[in-house]
Amino acid sequence: MVITSETPVREIAVELPTAIPVLERFSLDYCCGGKHTLAEACSRRNVHLAPVLEELERHQQRKDLPESHWKTASLKQLMTHIVAHHHDFTRQQLDLLQELVTKVERRHGSTHPEIFQVSTALNAARAELLHHFGCEEGVLFPHIGQLEANEKLALPPVFSSLDQPIARMMQDHDHTGNELRLLREITNEYQPPADACTTFRALYRTLEELAHDLHQHIHLENNILFPRALALAKERG
Repeated sequence: MVITSETPVREIAVELPTAIPVLERFSLDYCCGGKHTLAEACSRRNVHLAPVLEELERHQQRKDLPESHWKTASLKQLMTHIVAHHHDFTRQQLDLLQELVTKVERRHGSTHPEIFQVSTALNAARAELLHHFGCEEGVLFPHIGQLEANEKLALPPVFSSLDQPIARMMQDHDHTGNELRLLREITNEYQPPADACTTFRALYRTLEELAHDLHQHIHLENNILFPRALALAKERG
């Protein structure tokens, strides 16, 4: 694909998913803020556009990049991947983060009060994410799977059309994006203070890893799964 300053960031992520690490390296939002052009995304993060374009061009010239098949794989395969790779990973990371932040609060809260802000934001994100996963795994994903298999639903869906739950899930993604931005600001881009102990550093590193995974996770749903599911629902009438 030809990438210019006017190319939407999410289009880059969809058409060239192996370039996602490049976008991550420059902290460019390709999921919730993916509708913005590359130039707009760079401006929002105070990043110079030219180096980003150069890096993306070099990336495209590589011949050993693996092909992504999520645009053509079955929706069932994609949803299975999201649950097994992203939902499960997030649940594990949230449990670990809860343990780490409790220890850091107890040992460093008096000298680093920002850790209480981290804890509050993390608890909010945890509650939202776990509820969100339950809605997807228990209701939305099974419905999409039945739709793809062209099966008659055993029970009427709890929503009038697929647009309704997908719109709600995307609103949840926006809320999660806001929580991630807040955590990134509170932690100074996940940079632990100079006097941070090993647990403190592990907390910030784990937060950063979770954020990176959630960006890819939300991208797969917002930019690939949901548009394909809506198109299929329209086709099936």
